[in-house]
This record gives sequence, structure tokens and C-alpha cells, in this order.
Amino acid sequence: MGRFLHNLGIFFFTKKWWVIAFWVVILAILGTGAGVFYKPVSNAISIPGTEAQVAIDRVAQLFPSTGKGSGTIVYHTTDKKVSDFQSAIESNLTQVKSVTGVVNVVSPFINPNAVSSDGKTAYALVQLKDGSGQIDKAILDQIASITGSINNNGLEVERAGGLIYLGVGEIIGVTEIVGVLIALMVLAITFGALIAAGMPLLIAILGVGISVAGLFSLSQVVNISSTTPVLSLMLGLAVGIDYSLFIISRYRNLLLEGHSYKDAAGRAIGTAGNAVIFAATTVIIALSALSVVNIPFMTTMGLAGAAAIAVAALVAVSVCPAIFGIAGKNIFGKKTAAKIAEAQQQGVIAHHSVSQSTIWYKGGRILTRTPVVPIIFSLIVVALLAFPVTNLKLGLPNDEYAAANTTQKKAYDLLSNAFGVGFNAPLIVLADNVPPVTDADKAAVRSALTAAFQKQIDAQTAAMTAKFQKQAAEANTPELKAKLQQDIATAQTEGQKQLEAAKAQLETQIAQYSNLAELNKIATQLNQVSGVKVAQPASVTADGKTGIIQVIPASAPSAQQTSDLITNIRTNPAKASGNPQVALSVTGYTALQDDINTKLANALPVYLVVVVGLSLILLLIAFRSILIPIKATVGFLFSVLSMFGATVAIFQWGWLGIADAAPIISFMPIITTGILFGLAMDYEFFLVSSMHEVYARTSDPKRAVEIGFSMGAKVVTAAAAIMVAVFAGFIGNHDANIRSIGFSLAIGVFVDAFIVRMTLVPAVMYLLGKSAWWIPKWLDKILPPVSIEGEAEEGDFDTSEAVEPVR
Repeated sequence: MGRFLHNLGIFFFTKKWWVIAFWVVILAILGTGAGVFYKPVSNAISIPGTEAQVAIDRVAQLFPSTGKGSGTIVYHTTDKKVSDFQSAIESNLTQVKSVTGVVNVVSPFINPNAVSSDGKTAYALVQLKDGSGQIDKAILDQIASITGSINNNGLEVERAGGLIYLGVGEIIGVTEIVGVLIALMVLAITFGALIAAGMPLLIAILGVGISVAGLFSLSQVVNISSTTPVLSLMLGLAVGIDYSLFIISRYRNLLLEGHSYKDAAGRAIGTAGNAVIFAATTVIIALSALSVVNIPFMTTMGLAGAAAIAVAALVAVSVCPAIFGIAGKNIFGKKTAAKIAEAQQQGVIAHHSVSQSTIWYKGGRILTRTPVVPIIFSLIVVALLAFPVTNLKLGLPNDEYAAANTTQKKAYDLLSNAFGVGFNAPLIVLADNVPPVTDADKAAVRSALTAAFQKQIDAQTAAMTAKFQKQAAEANTPELKAKLQQDIATAQTEGQKQLEAAKAQLETQIAQYSNLAELNKIATQLNQVSGVKVAQPASVTADGKTGIIQVIPASAPSAQQTSDLITNIRTNPAKASGNPQVALSVTGYTALQDDINTKLANALPVYLVVVVGLSLILLLIAFRSILIPIKATVGFLFSVLSMFGATVAIFQWGWLGIADAAPIISFMPIITTGILFGLAMDYEFFLVSSMHEVYARTSDPKRAVEIGFSMGAKVVTAAAAIMVAVFAGFIGNHDANIRSIGFSLAIGVFVDAFIVRMTLVPAVMYLLGKSAWWIPKWLDKILPPVSIEGEAEEGDFDTSEAVEPVR
């Protein structure tokens, strides 16, 4: 592999302009495809096979007229009643109903349950053709503009649910740019030259452009969540910069050893390029393995991230030598260029050495002088960071935890205050095997509605009679008496017409509610279940066998009591429905959240076995050691626990004010675990491979740790600093999911690189001594030969004291 890449590097160096042209053409083709086939992102969450998802799909199939999504418009007034604004609200809702994509609008003035008891808050239901996150932004902007036009004069209007745009927004913001600039500063310090520093950034941007454009080119056939393209961008930038950094660093060192520019380019790709391919493969496998969870949006996210990694690696391995060929000696500063020229005149150095005066060598000596101290220090840091993970709570994004200044959060608070916290967590209960409506049911419905109707008529008649009696007492002139008689006659005529219309409406209601009679009995029984505030029948199929019941819990969407209620209904359907023949399925936001958490909890052990197993096998093959793979895997688990613990403290508990306190997004742990695994193995490979190289030549395990650490520490430090800067830049992203992922990866990389790999690992390796490199002979024989950094093309290694080439 190394020899093949060596030759490929020379080819790319020679055919430099063809390489650049190839990638530019690929970018142009995919960019055009993205423009032609672009489809708005979707935040719809589908979890095949779960009860909540099956129920959602069945509701859409059995009741297509309800549309795929819904939203809520909330009206609130502090000084008046919403009925004082009825005319303006009705007119406004008529405009909303005319918007393309709106199926129906239910006014609060025809839904008695949609107005609060104090009359100050009301809501209108908006049924949408498409689900939440799948609606075109222009449609939602139009609705926002319409509703906003009456948001004044004492009436507050807010929107929630499917009326909120959940698209990509800006992919790159100010904080992301700051993160990239910090990465550029690190590169400038590392190389001491702007061209060399700018190369990794330009190469990473090229790779990101290709991967993101390719992703959007497939948006017609693949549902893309708003998180996916930003995640691809984040990963592509971070690893793209790091992969180029590794290659350029090796290229620079080879030049300083006296190699020609062409030969150094080939050797850099044959060694560092081989390591990049190896490292990228581990991340690609880890991200692709997310498909084992069998959640479509996570599969898409994992594969998109894996594609971004693959593109970053391929672009780095091919474009770096091409730019080497184009830039020539101008890639580095004048001082370095002069040293390169001098080294090339002297010829290739067969034996290069490591100076004991460098900060990296001294750092390795400090760590190994009293190895117990850095081990204890590392464990204390990990324990402190990991402690909050014991309170990890997972959830899905919802209005309860939206930013305080957003319309959806305001709507949530208004509805909670007016109708109870459970109003924002409605459960949809799908009832199957509903008993057929009997004549007795119909008679009971007719009797109840007729009695209520007659009571209302009697009340209106009494009110009208009292009104005319008062007017008669005050009519003391012939003119007033004549006017009164005329008003009475008019009222009788109009009253008769209204009575006939009301009777017709009564018959419609009797027919409608008769069909819901048996479903209403189930709803009445559900009202007796602990944790239910109110249960109401909503709709029934034409054959009357299946119906929908809306259940409003007494608790909030993320409350444990709501989850307990769902479990109770699911596990005791006969008791909940009052009929052993009736089957109940529960869906809704909290049900969906519980099901995805359960599915992820079941999938995570399998995923960890795959990832950890892969780690053990790769390290076993690469380093021919039993203890090194175990040590590396334990260190990875330390990094993961630290990452999760810090994320809980900042995002779930709300420490430091970076984000409002909220549950951790359900899919964040498994995604960040996969990404961090690949990056952790990168640092493990680059550090331990240097130690392995020294040990293979000297058989001195302690010197191998000291010298190997000094060889790899500088590039790992720069690479990790760049990763942390890029990931941390996304903490300011508008998407809460991306903010938490960016922070998690930033802290995870920091702990893994600086606490685990560069503090804990050298100390442990020093204590283990030769046992760190022990492997049974029979196992060593059957393992395939693998060199992480390609064939040993750089000559023998000398551990004697000497002046180190400029690095």
C-alpha cells in the first residue's frame, strides 16, 4: 500500500495541473447538481418498527384528510378577552387557510375547548399538507407575515408546531469563521509560512465543497435533516485540515533530510498519506456503522459524515502533492527554503536524530520521570469531567426548551399557562376493534344533545323575553310601543329561521357524535387513568372500527410522569379502554421520544461492541501487542465519558450560560461516540507508531516512549488544537443539535489528545515497559503484516544525541 501511494504521490506531483483540474471539474459538476436537484431539508423523524411510528403511519393512511402535519396559532391578551378580537382573528385565519400547503384551519370560536377559562388565551389549529420540517420556507414565511399583521393593539399572536421553519439556515456563521481562523493561526505557527499554513485550509474547503454539494445533489432521493449538511461541513473541515497537516509536515521533514522535491512528495504520500488513509478508514467504518441502529435520519447522517471523511482523505492525498509540484520551494519560508537547499546539496541523511533540547522531548521525559503522577492527574481530570454523565437525560428537540425569545417558546408558555403543561404534550391514541355503534348509542347521543340543545334554546328564549319585557315597561309613548311590536315581530321571524338552522346543525352533530359514541366510551375510560387530564374522541373511520382519541396528560412533554402514562396505556390496554377486545396504540411527541431512546439504548451496546471490537483488532494488527489495544480502548472510553459528562453539565444543566438547560439530543451520544472513536485512533496511531518505530530499532521500551513521544507530539498537538478550534466554532451555530455536537467533539478531542494520549498513554507505556509490546508468537504469525505509515522508506533511526532538523 505504501509503495503504491509513493508512486501515486510522484504521479500527482508530476501531473499537478491535471489533478487540480479534475477536482475543480468534480466540484463544478456536483455544485450544478446541487443547484438543479436541491430539495429543502427535512427534520421529520422516522423510526421504523416502533409503536409510535407505526401509529403515525396508520393515522396518515386511515385519516388522510388530516394532512401530514399541523401547527398552532396562539392568541393572547392581557387586558381584554380574545372574543373582543374575533372579527380580526376570523379574517386573519381565512387568509391563512388560503395559503398553499394549508389543508384546513379550525377557528377557536367554533371549538369550545380552544379558549381558556378566563377568555384571555385561545388557539387555532392549522392542518398542513406536509409534515414538520418538510414545508417550504416561503409558505411558513407567508403564514408568519399574515399572523403577524394583527400582532398589535393588545393582541399577541405566536406560532408553534409545524409553522416553525426548521431548515438549514446559515451553515457558516461568525463563530465558525473564528474557529477556522484559529486553525489558520495554529498552522502558521506550525509551519512558519503563510503558503504552507493556507494549504490545509484551502484543501479542506475544496473537500467540504465537494461533499456538501454531493449531498444536496442527492436530496431528491434522500431525506436530509438540517443537521446532516452542517455535520458534514464540520467533519470535512476538521479532518481535511488535519490530514493535509500530517502530509505537509512529513513532506517538510523529508525535504530537510535532503530528499528532492519530487521524491519527498512521493515519500510523504507513501508514509503520512498511508496513515491518513488508515485513519480515515477507521472513522468511515465507525460512522457507517450507525446504520445498525436502523433509524433512517441517523443512517443518512452517518453515511454523509463518512462520505465527507472519505472525500477529505482523497483530496488531501491527491491535491497535496499537486500543490507541492506547483509551489516548489516557495511553499515554505525563506529560512526553511535555505535549509532545504543546503540539505539537498549534502545529500539524503541516512540517519536522522532527535534533539533532547526540544520542548517535546523534555515533555516526554517529564511524563516518564514520575509516571504515576500524570496517571493520577489524568484519572482525576477524567473523573471530574465524567461525573455528570450519571444524570444524562436524552430527549428530542421541542418548544419547551426553545430559546426564550422565539415565537414557539412564547406559544408554549402561553398554552401551558392557559390550558396546563400537558397541553403541549398531546398523545394520540389509536383504538382498534372499536365496538359497532348500537341503536341504544344513537338514542343516548340524540337524547343528550337534544337536551343540551333545548336547554340552550330555553336560555336564549328567556333572555329575549326578559329583554322585551324591559323594553315594554319603558315604552311610554305610542311610537315606542309600535317600534317594540315591530322588533318583536322581526325577532320572531329571525328566531324561527335561526331555530330551523340550529335544528339542522343539531341533526348533523347527532350523526357525527353517534359515530363517535363507542369511541367516546373508551375516551371516558381513559379519563380515569392516572396522569390523564382529559381524553376526547377525535375521529373514527367510515366502518367505525378504528378511531383516534386525543389524550392531554397532566404533565409536561419531558416529564417522567408522561412517559409513565404512555407505558401504562401500552401495557394495560384492556384496563385503559375498559374493553379487553380493544387494542390501543400510543404516539405523539413523548411517545416518539421514548421509543427512539429505547431503540438507541438497545442499539448502543451493539454499536459499541462493533466500534470497540474494531479498535482492538486494528491496534492488535498494527502494533503486534496485547496490552496496547486494551490500553487504547480504555483510554477511548475515558474520553467518551468525559465528553458526555461535560456535555451534560453545559447543555443539560445549563452551566456557563452557553445554552439553555435542556435534555441532550437523543442521537448525540451515539454519533459523537463514532466520530470520537475515529479521531482517537488517529492520535493513538500517530503517537504509538512513533514509539513502535523506535522500539523496533532499539528494543528499549523506555527510550521508545521518550523519543517516540517527541517525534509525534508536535503534529498531534497542532492537529488536536485545530480540531478543537473547528469544532468549538460550531458552538455558536443556530441549530441546538449542532451546538451540542460541536461542543461534545471539541471537549472530547481535547481530553483524548491532551489528557489521554499525551499524558496518560506515555506514562502507562513507560510503566509497562517491554510487556507493552508482548504478543504470543502463534498470534504474531497469523496476523497480516501492516505498516500504518507505509514501508520504512526513510532509513534507519538513530537515538543518539544530535541536532534535530528544523521541524
